[in-house]
Amino acid sequence: MSVATAYAVHAARAHHQSTEDLMSSINPAPSVLLTEPERSQFITGMSEGVRGLLEPLEKRVEERVDAILDSQAHLEVVVTAATERRKRAEGVLREVQSVMAQVPAYRNKLVQIKKEMASINKRTARLSTKAEQLRGMRERMREQARRESERLEARVVTTTPIMAHGNRSSTTQIESP
Repeated sequence: MSVATAYAVHAARAHHQSTEDLMSSINPAPSVLLTEPERSQFITGMSEGVRGLLEPLEKRVEERVDAILDSQAHLEVVVTAATERRKRAEGVLREVQSVMAQVPAYRNKLVQIKKEMASINKRTARLSTKAEQLRGMRERMREQARRESERLEARVVTTTPIMAHGNRSSTTQIESP
């Protein structure tokens, strides 16, 4: 069976024609001899018939090919966009991994700072307590010095002078501290 016959059979099936009818029109009975003009006309007619049968099929195939190409172009755009998003996500992931790799070092620094802050806080509390004690001690010492001063002033006893025969004598007692 030739290629033209195969296409014709396929087209006939598509148009529900009988294969025998088609074959009889393609291969005439051997007893019938055609003249050259009839043969040429027969071949031209068959060619136009086959072309008429195949043109709708060709249009459908072209439409499907166009649809597939459009779909493929759309898929290329989608794949390109997805690839770009993946590359950006990988970049962000690398940045996050880099930061996460630094977390233990920063955590250790924070723990160290926390210990130093606790130590400073403890020393500040001790110094504050010591300063309060020193203020209290200073106040007590001032109070003691004021009392001592008052006591010394109170110890100085002055007596009034006694005059006898023109002699002036006075008795003043000063106690030394």
